[in-house]
Amino acid sequence: MKFGRKKKWIIVVLAAILCGAGTYVYINQKAQPATAATQQQVMKVSKGAITSTVSGTSQLDAKDKQNIVIPVDGIIKTMNLTQNQAVKKGDVLVELSVPSTETNLKEAQVSLQQLEKELAELQDEQSHMTISAPISGKLTLASNLDVGSQVNKTTKIGTVSDTTQFKVKLPFPLQSAVQLSKGDNVELTVDGYLLSKVGSVNTIGHDMKADANGNKMVDVEVLVANDGTLSAGLKVKGSVGSGDSKVESTEQVALDYVKTSPIFSDASGTVKSMKFKDGETVKQGELIATLFNDDLQKNIISKQAAIESQKIKVDDAQQKIDQLTIKAPFDGVFSADFANSKNNVLRNYPVGAQINANTTLGAVASLSTMQLAIAVDELDLTSVKVGQKVTVKIDAISGKSFDGEVTSVSNVGTTTNGVTTYDAVVAIPNTAQNDLKYAMTATAEIYIQNKKDILVLPIQVITTTKGKSTVSVKKADGTTEEREIKIGIRSKTQAEIMSGLQEGDEVVMPTRKAATTTTQQQMPGGFPGGEGGPPAGFQGGGNAGGGGGGQNGGGAR
Repeated sequence: MKFGRKKKWIIVVLAAILCGAGTYVYINQKAQPATAATQQQVMKVSKGAITSTVSGTSQLDAKDKQNIVIPVDGIIKTMNLTQNQAVKKGDVLVELSVPSTETNLKEAQVSLQQLEKELAELQDEQSHMTISAPISGKLTLASNLDVGSQVNKTTKIGTVSDTTQFKVKLPFPLQSAVQLSKGDNVELTVDGYLLSKVGSVNTIGHDMKADANGNKMVDVEVLVANDGTLSAGLKVKGSVGSGDSKVESTEQVALDYVKTSPIFSDASGTVKSMKFKDGETVKQGELIATLFNDDLQKNIISKQAAIESQKIKVDDAQQKIDQLTIKAPFDGVFSADFANSKNNVLRNYPVGAQINANTTLGAVASLSTMQLAIAVDELDLTSVKVGQKVTVKIDAISGKSFDGEVTSVSNVGTTTNGVTTYDAVVAIPNTAQNDLKYAMTATAEIYIQNKKDILVLPIQVITTTKGKSTVSVKKADGTTEEREIKIGIRSKTQAEIMSGLQEGDEVVMPTRKAATTTTQQQMPGGFPGGEGGPPAGFQGGGNAGGGGGGQNGGGAR
């Protein structure tokens, strides 16, 4: 019994000694101040590049692609399409026939031509509201024509006869007539006047006739200039030769005008004024009469409106006809696979076959420029702009990249699983061998920031406070100074230095100082708490008890 109690106290004493020793070591270690080594790191400002990209993967498509779609129901008149056919812009691919459409165009064109003809006639009338002398000469007006008379396009106003020269056909005996030649002189005597004029042979007739005595006669046409003493209607007799060989015409014949020009109104209306009287002499171009017609201008305006309306009908009919001829929109390749990749739809539509509207035969695609539509996260959208350079890599073409450019950025996003993206379209020029094929998988990297040969610094050396950026610069004497700088573009690790530093300047890298503090608590009566402490009066029992309490009771930290 005594031995057990003794053993127990030995164990308690040993525990107290161990706890006291541990506490001493811990307190002494905590009491020793910890120092942080401050090692200064310096870096030089140098030139570099900052590049930032946004990437995406999709399938290549032709930038220019147009489906070949039948516009209306019709009959195939011409079919020039074959699978994988190279075409040039403007090539006729398909021609349709729609009889009703073709008839409508012809009828519209005929109606337009008729209206235009009627308008031309009205405008011609308008240009003939004044009547002028067609030639110089004597004016002979139509009977009953005066101011206020009604005329139309066929009304004869009168005639103007040239009085500078007259003609007359004189009968001569055949034997004498055949001796004459054109230009031979013929002496003319005027009946009832002591006048004689010299004319010239113009023509000798071929038809023979007999006079009252049965002699064969031939008409000889003689021209004579008018010196002012002659007038139409005067009868003359002609003679050729002289003395015993003189031969005279067998009859006297009236002089007639060589040149006479009729005058027609060429317009419908009312005679407004007459500038000359019947029998007066007029000069070519002189105004003879004026007309007026109040309805003519109204008719012209009405006809012009009808023509414009008819032109619209013709244009509409022509457009429908034009739709029947489908041409290649640009240089490229036609493929029926765009309509049906499994079956060639062209087999169903030979020449003469009926085809329905909206039937797609395939598409013409230009392979000169391909495009790639990639999804851009909404957080990157503001950084993607039209015109930015792009590097494109093709899964099927290893070890090679292609240059591209952003051509459009969508304003309408697509949300999937809570993530919104926007399409950015990239155009990629194809190679001369057309290495880029439709539907190839490609990855595009859009360079949203790409600056070269600029001053750069790591972002961690820059301190920014209230919009003001500074760095710590090491001077020649080894001291440092704070210097304000201006920052340009940034990447995740670097920033462009716009001003405040020069290449070669040394910038000090900020260092963090770690320090430890000593905490020693004086607790009256030893460590708080543990139960099972030694009896009163035992030296050092407080530490021992504190140790027990710290372990089991979770004392203050």
